Amino acid sequence: MTFDIEGVLFPNLLTMLVQLCSTVVLFLLCKKLLWTPARKILETRRQKMNADLENARKLQQEATADLEEARNDLARARDRSDEIVKEARREAQELRDEIVSSARKEARDVMSDADKTIALKKKEAREEIHDEMVSVAIAAVSRLLEEKAGSEDDEKAIRDYISEVKGR
Repeated sequence: MTFDIEGVLFPNLLTMLVQLCSTVVLFLLCKKLLWTPARKILETRRQKMNADLENARKLQQEATADLEEARNDLARARDRSDEIVKEARREAQELRDEIVSSARKEARDVMSDADKTIALKKKEAREEIHDEMVSVAIAAVSRLLEEKAGSEDDEKAIRDYISEVKGR
């Protein structure tokens, strides 16, 4: 058995050159067929992710603006509702004052009418008492004339008649 040490230690130049060429061809084929499409896919994916991130930023800014606008609208609505409540309270106070004023005026009118009625009833009562006193006096005089008695008898007759009138 013989070994060719020289062939094992020093490779064949032609074999090395063929292997080197085939490696370069394989590298170029891999680059053309695999690396370039993979880079394009990765670039497309990067661009899509950047676009999605930018879109998300825009949506977040819009949401923030919408939130701020909603807060402003809510603040304006609260202010408006406060104004409406104040206006309603003012109108209610005015209505209450008007009702109280009207009730007081009506009470004054009723009191005035009552005072007039009382004054009229007093006048009628005085006239009635006056008429009654006149009729009592006439009746007393006519009784005195009927009896034609002495002054003691006249006084007694008047007292009897007054007690008779009180008894009625």
